[in-house]
Amino acid sequence: MVRKLFSVLLAVGLTAQLGCYNTYNVTLDELGKAQEGGSAGTVKITTEAGEDVVVTQNTKLGITDTSGRYLSISPFNFTLTAGQLVAPDEDLLIGRDAIQTGNVKVVSGTKTGLMIAAGLAVVVGGALTVILTAEEEKGFGE
Repeated sequence: MVRKLFSVLLAVGLTAQLGCYNTYNVTLDELGKAQEGGSAGTVKITTEAGEDVVVTQNTKLGITDTSGRYLSISPFNFTLTAGQLVAPDEDLLIGRDAIQTGNVKVVSGTKTGLMIAAGLAVVVGGALTVILTAEEEKGFGE
């Protein structure tokens, strides 16, 4: 029973790490706007779908290379030229022609709320299972 509960909690936790973000594709020209923090430490970029997304120091940025591999980059600490992308925090140097698309991941309030609710449901369900399936207490002398 404990193993099963641990497995469920682990699955919910891992899903929460992946499921709490909305991921948007951006062109490299738009991604290039996030090279510097702007006047307030934020930059607004437009996704390929035409939505405006605000990038801050805590926003997850990355690229997808032509082989489909995702590579993270730090906002406001990379250089994107006509020929290459240099991201010193990630020790990354990649030719611009090897980049398929840029990515921005923004925290989703809805997904985060649903993950919290699911986690609470698992904990409450586990507690109820333990309570309802427990044997009656027996004394020492019986």
